[in-house]
Amino acid sequence: MRALFLMPLLIAVPAAVPAQPAASTVDVQLTSFDFTPSQIRLRAGQPIVLRLTNAGRGGHNFSAPQFFAAARIASGQNLIRNGAIEVPSRQTVSVQLTPARGSYRLRCTHTLHTSFGMRGQIVVS
Repeated sequence: MRALFLMPLLIAVPAAVPAQPAASTVDVQLTSFDFTPSQIRLRAGQPIVLRLTNAGRGGHNFSAPQFFAAARIASGQNLIRNGAIEVPSRQTVSVQLTPARGSYRLRCTHTLHTSFGMRGQIVVS
């Protein structure tokens, strides 16, 4: 009898859902011709918001094809084209993702930007 009395309570209490860690923000500034920081260190499996700010007068991109291919990109994020995110002059672009373990090459693929030093590395441990 007591079991029947407690049944509605069991149905009314939602099952515990494991909490997802909150996404931390990682800021990267793109300038002529530099990424700051040039080495980005992340933790595998921990969600982040990658906030890219172009402080320069010209366009730049954040090109890391292997990094983006390995990461889990949050749904609805359609900024990545051919492994790169374009960041127009004086604008900020953000993408939410969960990185995968590895070491990845980072560069700007605009004409001569890599040659002028706009390159770096993403290290996910």
